[in-house]
Amino acid sequence: MLLAKPGCYAFLGNGDGAHRETGHGAGPCMLHNASYDFNDELLPVGSTYWVRLAQRYLSSSATI
Repeated sequence: MLLAKPGCYAFLGNGDGAHRETGHGAGPCMLHNASYDFNDELLPVGSTYWVRLAQRYLSSSATI
């Protein structure tokens, strides 16, 4: 995607894997892994990041 449009990736981390269901192996898995299980406890962290990023962008562009 970054070859087509400028941007960046933000990695929030997925924890130590303690949130995963039994039987999926130990530790966290990377994306595109059959055992990947997103840690839903990260939703407030991720959404807060994007809200603050948008607020900062909008406040700085308003003064330009």
